[in-house]
Amino acid sequence: MTQQKIVLAAYSNFAEHGYSGGSLAQIAEEVGIRKQSIYTYFKSKDDLYLSISQDAMQTELAFMKGFIEQQQEQEVEQMLYLLLRAAQQRFMQQLSTKFFIRSTFITPPHLEKQLLEQTYFYLDSLEAILKHFFAKQQIAVSPTIAASSFLALLDSLYVEMLYGGEARFEKRLEAGWKVFYRGITN
Repeated sequence: MTQQKIVLAAYSNFAEHGYSGGSLAQIAEEVGIRKQSIYTYFKSKDDLYLSISQDAMQTELAFMKGFIEQQQEQEVEQMLYLLLRAAQQRFMQQLSTKFFIRSTFITPPHLEKQLLEQTYFYLDSLEAILKHFFAKQQIAVSPTIAASSFLALLDSLYVEMLYGGEARFEKRLEAGWKVFYRGITN
């Protein structure tokens, strides 16, 4: 129970402040424990950060896979657009998602290698899921190109979620979506 509370508080703290601004003392205060009690569950700030990063990555990958599997009977245009909207909603509502996106784009230099390994695992896994999906669709490009293009659009939207705000996200989504969808269907 306490470990789960620490994880939830860490998501919130690191999603808001990043690694550098994140504070074990603030996390402990939010949970209602002493800072030293965190070390019962995690060896260090780095251990906590990497642990929740791994968990968040797995959660996001499971969400993406599940969404694609559940929605695969929909028209490809509707399903993919809904997936992009779902990613936006998750970023706005799920602390683990916000943390995950932030940790993939803003990495502490001393944890960069480990975080890049997690990010590449996520991207490679998601690309494989998308290629499998696109292989079943009537599209004008190869499944590999379609999957890579979709990931490029998703990455650009993640950037706007982090830095641009809702208006910039909407502008990027509408423009990027039109070009992406036309590119895979014509």
